[in-house]
Parts: sequence; structure tokens; C-alpha cells
Amino acid sequence: MVAGGTGGHIYPALTLAEGLKSRGHEICFIGSNDRMEKDLIPSSGFEYIGLDVLTTRGGIIQKIRSLLSMFNAYFKCLNIIKDFDLAIGFGNYISIPVMLAAIKLKKKTIIHEQNSFVGRANRLLDEKVDLVVGSYDENTKQFKNKNTKILGNPQSSKAFLIEKDKNVLKELGLNPDKKTVVIFMGSLGSSSVNNKLFDYFKLLDGSYQVIFATGKSHYDEVTSVINSNDYLKIFERINGIEVMKNSDLLISRAGATTIAEICALAMPSILIPSPYVPNNHQYYNGKALLDKNAAIMIEEKDLSGKYLYDVVDSLINDDEKLKELSRNASFLANKNVLDDIIKEVENI
Repeated sequence: MVAGGTGGHIYPALTLAEGLKSRGHEICFIGSNDRMEKDLIPSSGFEYIGLDVLTTRGGIIQKIRSLLSMFNAYFKCLNIIKDFDLAIGFGNYISIPVMLAAIKLKKKTIIHEQNSFVGRANRLLDEKVDLVVGSYDENTKQFKNKNTKILGNPQSSKAFLIEKDKNVLKELGLNPDKKTVVIFMGSLGSSSVNNKLFDYFKLLDGSYQVIFATGKSHYDEVTSVINSNDYLKIFERINGIEVMKNSDLLISRAGATTIAEICALAMPSILIPSPYVPNNHQYYNGKALLDKNAAIMIEEKDLSGKYLYDVVDSLINDDEKLKELSRNASFLANKNVLDDIIKEVENI
């Protein structure tokens, strides 16, 4: 299996790997030597082989260096993959040399797409692999591979197992019987959104309570401007799935993993897609929910503290609208996603 770059690629791959391992299959991961997967995957108990592959982002010199690094990785992978039966890629440029080596060796191959807008690596591999697994109906129009199946994001399978527990909010110093909004902008957080949130927080009057997870690199910055109080609690990080399950409304980015969890949890949400990601894919993830009336979406260019306050204020006490968003989000989730993908893996 190959996954790397961001949690949006890595966590779904790990979830599938855990499911396959529980059924007796042997898993080896390949990833980069210098990105988060090099620590995250081995710490999850899986064999890991690191490659030196450079990103394609940058000028012509960087692109040439990236291409050369991929050639070197490709030849290394020819030797690694010869002893395996199947290669599964989860996108990101690191998957290109790995999957091309598997194809050359005539191994069975699967790629998984987590986003509603197909990434460049998966577009390149599309018609070369045996099976494409997508997460959104929109993927069927983007992939040319005749063996394309929309099964969902395996990461969502964990969210189906979470149950409500009033102690989750109590332990955060909040009232479990009060309307609760949870805010997080991904594991890294967002300075650009934080600046708008400061204005939003100043407008709060305690009619509902707010949990804000800043991300590790922004906690000091945020707490130097605004402090926790009875109805606003600020943390560096939280258990996102547990807190979402016990909250009434989510404000977040529109990354693939977050979207999968929103649908699995049937979570009413206000999405603020990051405009700083490749192919603007978070916008398309958010729009896929917006078009099905399964979420509210605010583009960052339109965001202000006052506008966000007005949207949340009109929504948090509108139980019918919250139920509608929840219901429509749940329609987009496949409760059997992990089992469905494992069946495809075992039958390919």
C-alpha cells in the first residue's frame, strides 16, 4: 500500500490496512522519507519502506529534480514489489512510481480517490490499474477506467462506531444539555481563518457554547488574543469524532477525511474550504455536499466574523434545518464502506 503527504491520504489507507490485517493479510506500506507518513505509519504497527521522492511543486528545476527522483524510486520499487500480490495507491505523487512499478510487474492494482475532484496522480494512473475506487458520484464522470466503483472513504467506517456520551462535553468543561458548536480547521489549523474567528468570538453572548481546536502551531497565537470562558473553550487538539458526535454543529475545512466523517456521523456543518490546496479540491468536496443540501458552505474570500456569527445564529436554533442537513449528509455515507472495499481487494 502507498499513501503519503497528508492525513487525508494516510488515515483512510491505515483504516483499510487495519481491516485487511484483521482478516489475515500481510501489509507493507511505501511512502516518503521526509513527510508525516514516515512516523505515522510505523507507529501504527505496519512495515514501512521510505523513498526519496521530491514534490512536483515549484519551478522547472524542481520539476526536473522531482522527475529524476521518481525514476529512481520506480526502479527501487521494481525490486520491492516483486514479492507482493497487490498494490493499492491512495493518491499523492509518492504513489506514481510505486503503482507504475506494480503495473510493470503485472501485479493486481487498485487506486482509491478520497476527494470529489480527482488528483493528478490518480488521473495519471486511471486507465492503467485494475480497479478504481471513488468516494463521490462525481468521480464516475472523471475516471475513464471502466472498472470504477463508488464505495466511499474507509476512514468513515470508524465514525459509525461512535456513540453519544455526555461525559465528552463535561470533561471539556461544558454543559452537555446546551447547544454546542465545534470548530477546527484541520490538524495544522489556519491563520487566515483564525483572524476572522477572533471577530466571531467577540460577538458570542453565551446563548450556545463553542469548542475551538486551534491545531498545534496556532494554539499560542490564538490564546494570546482570546481566552476560554464559560461558553468558549479553546484547545490545541481534540478527539474530533467524539466531540462532533456530541455537538450540534461543525465549522470546518472540507478535507476528504472530515467530509467522510461528517457524512458517517450525519453531522450538520458549515464548510470553509481551504483555497490553498491542489486543484482547489476542498471547494469541490464542499460543493458536493452543498449541492445535495447536506452542508452550508462559505468560501474563505466571503468569510467575516459577523457573517459567520449570523449564519451560525440562524442555524443553531433551527432544529428543522439541522435535521435536514443531518439527514442529507447521512444519505451520502456508506455504512459498509470498509467491508465493501475489502471484498473488492479479496476478489480482484
